[in-house]
Amino acid sequence: MRQAIQVLLVVLSSAFGTAHAQDPIQSAESAAPSSISSQATIMDWNFKELRKGTNRWTCLPDRADTPGTDPWCVTAAWMNFLKAYVNKTKPTYTDIGFAFMLMGDTPVSNKDPYETQETTSDDWVTHLGPHMMMLIPDLNFLKSISTDHLNGGPWVMWPDTPYAHIMIPFESRGEFEQLRAGR
Repeated sequence: MRQAIQVLLVVLSSAFGTAHAQDPIQSAESAAPSSISSQATIMDWNFKELRKGTNRWTCLPDRADTPGTDPWCVTAAWMNFLKAYVNKTKPTYTDIGFAFMLMGDTPVSNKDPYETQETTSDDWVTHLGPHMMMLIPDLNFLKSISTDHLNGGPWVMWPDTPYAHIMIPFESRGEFEQLRAGR
């Protein structure tokens, strides 16, 4: 019986994961509170509009080319940031920007925006659950904020790059205590 329940759980979780991955609008909407995402513009990662929104937010679905679940809901400054990031150019936003990633994120380097291979535990960000991110146009204001992703609170990701931004986790990083102990 126990084995049957385990098989059922695996089948159900893969079915939900597949359905979610096949529905980019549902995936994109999962990135932020429904008060934002239900009225947001939905775009794919080629920045093609899938649904016109009525508020100033844009949501993008989970990226199939990354591990983890990483849909985004962002303001205009973040759209500028994302387009620059994808094209490896410098962002030109001039407003403060906000982004939600309530489904978590893919593992990523905290220092190098384009690193794809796992690095050291003090750099490689894992176990990141729901969080917000914040862009500040004047990157000098970020200098007084920690860059330690294991500090238990907000930190600056990708410091000293044009892509620097503040990460604001909503809950415990899960295993960050164990990761810190292993440093």
